[in-house]
Amino acid sequence: MPTYGNIFLKQDENGAFTTARRAPLGFTDGRNEAWLRDLLAGHPDLLPIEEVDPSFAPLVPLCTELQTEAGPVDAAFISPTGRLTLVECKLWRNPEARRKVIAQILDYARAVSRWSYADLQRQVASATGLKGNVPFEAARELQPDLDEAAFVDATARALREGRFLLLIAGDGIREGLSGMAELVTRNAALGFSFGLVEVALYEFGEQGLVVQPRVVAKTETIERTFVHVQSGDSGSLRDISDEGETERGGESVAVANERAWWEPLARISFDDPEQESPLYRHRNHIRVPLPYPGIWITAFRSMGEGGCGVFLTGKKSEIPQVLDALNEEREQILGELPHGTNERQQHDPDRPGFASYARLSEFATDDDCRNWLAQQLNHFVNAFRPRLKAMIR
Repeated sequence: MPTYGNIFLKQDENGAFTTARRAPLGFTDGRNEAWLRDLLAGHPDLLPIEEVDPSFAPLVPLCTELQTEAGPVDAAFISPTGRLTLVECKLWRNPEARRKVIAQILDYARAVSRWSYADLQRQVASATGLKGNVPFEAARELQPDLDEAAFVDATARALREGRFLLLIAGDGIREGLSGMAELVTRNAALGFSFGLVEVALYEFGEQGLVVQPRVVAKTETIERTFVHVQSGDSGSLRDISDEGETERGGESVAVANERAWWEPLARISFDDPEQESPLYRHRNHIRVPLPYPGIWITAFRSMGEGGCGVFLTGKKSEIPQVLDALNEEREQILGELPHGTNERQQHDPDRPGFASYARLSEFATDDDCRNWLAQQLNHFVNAFRPRLKAMIR
């Protein structure tokens, strides 16, 4: 992690320097999250966009408090090529706040990814009080020769494909940066570009304020491949991932019901304050990302087999070596996991794994089943997360 020295101001002809005083956000009257939001919205050049992902530059301010189904986005920007940047401003006080803001901005992005261009236009107009094609007019101020039809089509495509840049801006992000960078890396698989920007403030007394933004963590852009499936007179867009095809069009009732069943588990909190929430992955299961690349905890429910459970798994290229290392501490790990945890390894049945199972008939209600899964997930996170972090080091 880079370190930053003090800022100096040359004050007089004799060569004397004045050292700036660090002015943390939240400790000075009026300089809070709302102040930072308005500062960045009014001066988008402060955000080091070229360093995070230049394909989203230049930033054109759209609005503050952009309303979504998941809540209001602090500040929204767009580029003349139709790519959205969503910025959440946060003061960092504890690990729980850091974990929650990651989940929060991801929820915003998921909500916006379901919008059409008309939805974006309507919500920006509502936030600004302006009429007409506000996103296009804002972008055209920066690029006068911008073609409206091309801009609308490009923006609609970016919305549909989830091509967003998510930025979290705040003060003191370097405190606990390893945990924050881990959260960013784990969520790269969602397909969004992601960055953490520390905004440092320095005061020179009556002579003014220096604002120094720094990129402290970022992900690489994860490209997603889409194909258009035509059936008769209708067509649908499908997102092809490493787990097969997932339809991005309208959901069936069964799929919607399954998503609703897992939704409470996607919001659970863990004993570990830096562990992010589970991710719903379709096909009756969720994943809990872990700090070792390509390794995660899966919770599943199979109505056909009448069972549910939690197990440690990962990519075929990573899970064998991880299990070999963990099995050296097998007895100690099993002592930390719930009673009844047994062996399972989906890629190599001969290699002992870690899993906990139950029959659906054991639970009187869906809530009982979800509560059991949540408890198992928490135990698995407590047992494996610190060990995998140590393996990374």
